[in-house]
Amino acid sequence: MMFRRTLTILALALVMLLAGAVDAFAVSATNIAVSKVGESSAVLVVKTDMDSDVSVDYGTAPGSYTTTKSSNGQVRHELTLDGLSPSATVYYRVTLISGADPSDSATLAESTFRTAKSPGDPFSFAVTGDNRPDGDVVTQPAVWSAIVSQVIDEDVDLALSVGDIIYAMAGDSLEQNVAKYDGYFATTMGLTASVPLYLALGNHELVAYADNRAGFEQEFTLPVNNGADAAAYPEDYYSFDYGDTHFIALSTEIPGQEGLITGNQKSWLEADLAANDRMWTVVFMHRPLFSGQHPLEPWVNVFNPTGQQNKSDLHDLFIQYGVDIVFEGHEHHYLRHMEDGIPYVISGGGGAPLSIPLMLSSGDVYGASAYHHLKVDETTATMQVSVIDSDGNTLETFTLQSLDLDIGSIATYWKSYIAYVFRILSVDYQLSNGDSVDLSNVQVAQLKASGGVTPETATPLAVAGIAAGQSTIFSVNYSVPAGVSVFKTWTYISCQDPQGNTYELPGPVV
Repeated sequence: MMFRRTLTILALALVMLLAGAVDAFAVSATNIAVSKVGESSAVLVVKTDMDSDVSVDYGTAPGSYTTTKSSNGQVRHELTLDGLSPSATVYYRVTLISGADPSDSATLAESTFRTAKSPGDPFSFAVTGDNRPDGDVVTQPAVWSAIVSQVIDEDVDLALSVGDIIYAMAGDSLEQNVAKYDGYFATTMGLTASVPLYLALGNHELVAYADNRAGFEQEFTLPVNNGADAAAYPEDYYSFDYGDTHFIALSTEIPGQEGLITGNQKSWLEADLAANDRMWTVVFMHRPLFSGQHPLEPWVNVFNPTGQQNKSDLHDLFIQYGVDIVFEGHEHHYLRHMEDGIPYVISGGGGAPLSIPLMLSSGDVYGASAYHHLKVDETTATMQVSVIDSDGNTLETFTLQSLDLDIGSIATYWKSYIAYVFRILSVDYQLSNGDSVDLSNVQVAQLKASGGVTPETATPLAVAGIAAGQSTIFSVNYSVPAGVSVFKTWTYISCQDPQGNTYELPGPVV
């Protein structure tokens, strides 16, 4: 009896060992991310826990697949799904096959994503940031999982991250860096299998170190820029169009330029803004241009002339080309700051230890020390931003309005000999209403100029109401220092539509 019992135990142990061996070799997905979603194509990233073959069946109806794409013999696969239509839902099914044993396979449940919207179609997107752990670990904060679940439930069309998604270290090997991204993907895969995520690099990604940069470039599939940095930093900054919106991701982490947007990136940015023809322009980046709490950083340190000049130049570019809103992170709280009509919104409450916002200063509108994300609903006429904490409470909602106003200078002259002697230059501007509604209570709310030129006309300056399709002319006087022959001006307009909605619009450089 003793001998028989021993045999039974050994047999059971062998069965358990074999069962464990089968489980150990079962192929599984560690990340699925729909990426670079356009109107007619998308890239599906499928990462597995071992070398594998992957096939993706997809089509435009549930369970009905018309096309198959395959990728073989890799851990991380990028499959281009093409032949798609704008504003469409794509249904897809992923099959995984182990490279070690072709009989070991798994077909995952059907999933969906939506192709990019055409201009005129409304959509929604989420903004998150600073979800990194509090230290050198792989596991993401529990609250980040809750926020991801909220975003999934909101059924947004795309998501933006303003960075600091992992806690990289200077001494990390490539394997250690990739493990941290895998920890991030373990939380986000439920979202990214259906929603494209676009990332702006944070300082805690530490891409100045070779292995950390290799990890980032290996693990993300993002749009690339076409500037002078296209070879060295192709995905560090980039832009893309979606519906009526032009999105621009900037990097405050270019090695040697941390905390600045300068050099090749700044040149690319200006060219990209000049070529943009979409109704809305959204910028997202990690470090905040205004209201920062890191006193030694270039944009925050008032004794850093390079940083302060770069800050002014960047803000002027945003004004000149009509940037509508800037999303930022780095500070672990929520803060909305208004500067010359542009909202600069810090959303750094994704899971890193919360900081307490400083006492609100000039330009700051609302702040909260809370874990949160932003949900943005966009139409051709409005962009509504809702700030939602990790418990589901809405902390703040504000709405940007779109209006087709155009301003241009039509005459520049000295009104009199006295004006010439005292260098008081007059400029006539034409303000045109290309919208379909009449505008009332039109005012020049603020005036600015470059080159030491000072606006002499007091603001607010009342301007006649402008009917739809009509224009009006107003004049502004400037004090021009001797020796100045060319300068830029900025004109800020406020007005109301027939429903009493108030619009505050930074004007273009003229």
